[in-house]
Amino acid sequence: MTKEEIKSIIKNWNVLFVDDEEFVVETMKEILPILFKDSYYAVNGLDGVSVCKEHKIDLVMTDLSMPKMNGIDMLKKIKEFNQDIKVICVSGHNESDLMQQAKQLGASFIIKPISSAELYDAIEEIL
Repeated sequence: MTKEEIKSIIKNWNVLFVDDEEFVVETMKEILPILFKDSYYAVNGLDGVSVCKEHKIDLVMTDLSMPKMNGIDMLKKIKEFNQDIKVICVSGHNESDLMQQAKQLGASFIIKPISSAELYDAIEEIL
């Protein structure tokens, strides 16, 4: 699938980005609105679940290690009411046991920092 084909698909998607690092969230606030229809942000898993209940989210991009509720527990909660949601996990380090759990939930995986090439590869993987 080409980058243009991927862009054509995701331009109608709503994305939720969840990360407890403010710098990472602020950076993604500059990038995601260019690619997606609407973008939402949360700083922990509990907030992420709330956003998914309030809005129709097509893709969740989430850190795995966060306070209050980690990314895996958040995804399990979201999957209870939205089985079709697409997931990309983002992490600053190789967390192999969490990565394995994320894969079982149908997630793709990116190691920070996020490059555009890795983002497109991850989106292609979940399509």
